[in-house]
Amino acid sequence: MKKMKNPDLSLAISSNGKDVTVKDCTFFLQQKDKIKLANFIFDRLYGRYLKPFDYNSDDYRKHFKNGFALMANCCLLIETYVSFTSRQFRSTQNKSGKCFGYFFSSHKSFALLAKGALKPDGTIADKKDGGIPNDFFDNVRCGILHNGETKNGWKINREATSPYFDPGTKTLNAFEFSSLLKKILDNYRDTLISSDFDNDEIWINFKNRLNDLISKS
Repeated sequence: MKKMKNPDLSLAISSNGKDVTVKDCTFFLQQKDKIKLANFIFDRLYGRYLKPFDYNSDDYRKHFKNGFALMANCCLLIETYVSFTSRQFRSTQNKSGKCFGYFFSSHKSFALLAKGALKPDGTIADKKDGGIPNDFFDNVRCGILHNGETKNGWKINREATSPYFDPGTKTLNAFEFSSLLKKILDNYRDTLISSDFDNDEIWINFKNRLNDLISKS
C-alpha cells in the first residue's frame, strides 16, 4: 500500500454525518473490514452524485431540482463507478466513451441503452461502430458537460409517468435513471459484503482503485 500524503482528507461523509478520511480507509483495508469499506464506497458515490437531488422538500422539488443537473451527475457517477468495478477502466483517461458501453451492457436494468454496446466478438464498440451508448455519450454526457445541453434529438424530463428511457423519442427520465443507479449502488455494496475480500475480482478492482485514490490524497 502506498504512503498517504494527507491522512485527514475526507473521502466521504458517512450516513451518520461523520467524515471518512484517508486514514480511516487505510485502516479499513488493513483490517479487511468489508462492511465499513462497502459502506464507505456507497456513501462516497451516493453522497456526491445522487443524494443532493434526494432532498425531501416540496419547494426544492418544484423550484430547484433540475433534470439536466441530475443527468450530469449520473454521467459522472457512471464513470466513477466503472473505475471501481472494472479492471480495464481503473483509469478512464481516453476511455470515457467506452465506459458507457461497458456499463449499459453490464446491467440488465439499462438494457434499453445497451443496444450496439458490444461488437460481435463481445468487445466494447468504438465510436465508429455506433450504438446507443456512443450516441448517449456524445449527445447526453458530452452535450451536457461541455455545452450545457443535449444534442441531436435527445431530451431529458422528470415526468412521473415516463420510463427511464424512451428509444422512440430518445427521451431520458432523469429521476427514474438516477433511481436505477441508486439500486445498482445498493447492490454493489451488498455484493462487496458477501464476496471474498482476498480473491474475488470485485474486491481486487475496488482495492486497486481505492489505493490509487489514497496515494493521490
